Amino acid sequence: MFISRLKNSILRYDPYGEHRINGLKAVLITELLFVFNYFYSIPNPYFHYFYIPLTAFAAEIVGETLKEKFILYFFTVAGSILAVMGFDLSASYQIFFIAFAFGYSLLLYWVGINKLKNMFVPAPLILSLASYSLIYGNTNSGFYAALNHALISIVALTIAMSGLILFPRRYYFWIWRNAFTQALIKVSNYVGQIQNGTHTVVPIIPDTIVMEKYAKMLTPKMKIYSVLKITILTMDLVMSLSYLVAFQNQLRAPYIEFLHRQLKALIKSCLQKKPLNISSQDQKIFHETHELRSLMSLISSWNYLCLDH
Repeated sequence: MFISRLKNSILRYDPYGEHRINGLKAVLITELLFVFNYFYSIPNPYFHYFYIPLTAFAAEIVGETLKEKFILYFFTVAGSILAVMGFDLSASYQIFFIAFAFGYSLLLYWVGINKLKNMFVPAPLILSLASYSLIYGNTNSGFYAALNHALISIVALTIAMSGLILFPRRYYFWIWRNAFTQALIKVSNYVGQIQNGTHTVVPIIPDTIVMEKYAKMLTPKMKIYSVLKITILTMDLVMSLSYLVAFQNQLRAPYIEFLHRQLKALIKSCLQKKPLNISSQDQKIFHETHELRSLMSLISSWNYLCLDH
């Protein structure tokens, strides 16, 4: 009973699995850092080796594409290294410290405004890490000590970036499939309301946005074109709901009932990760309306995708 309640709570909080995958990614990077430190015994590793790269991981989550994720993570850690080094070296000189902190903050937000829009997320992380480094003032005094700590952070950055590159793309496909299933469930629920004559409004289904985001993170080996086609067809099916809602009273009941039944069958196939077989008699019905034709194409693309997944 407790496990069931816990599972339901997780699904409500994280329906697509994004947070779970980000957590798994963070665990992978942490393990790689621990393994490297186990063999090379980095002195005083807490802040410069562990804390900076793991805290900077919060910026990676914001990225909409893999390229953007890598760029944000790299600039966050690299920016933190420069900020920590500058703060440490200028902390003893109050006027120079204020000038450096003000100038570096302006530079970060200038980059966010004019170059890299999502730098508004890493900027406060970078500045907070630099400020937190002042706690270790006794160990960071001197140019060579600061340079040594910067090199330690660069090593950690290299390891973390390697972990992000090696992270299996199939987990992104898992998120995409969860979003696809959620989109079908919501469409099916709305069609069910229309079938029962329940007054409804034009729905907003954000699942297709998640599908589009993670479809772009897959490799060609994962049948990316089928994934993109399914994403587009799902968007088309969602848009078709506007027509169904607008002409709810004029729709032919047998076609709506057939659409609802086939949607539920496709949802079941998605949950079981199996293709959906369609009888020759049903194939003829699929050509009667635009919504049914879109669903037919969606089922065909799903069946093709299931050949390897």
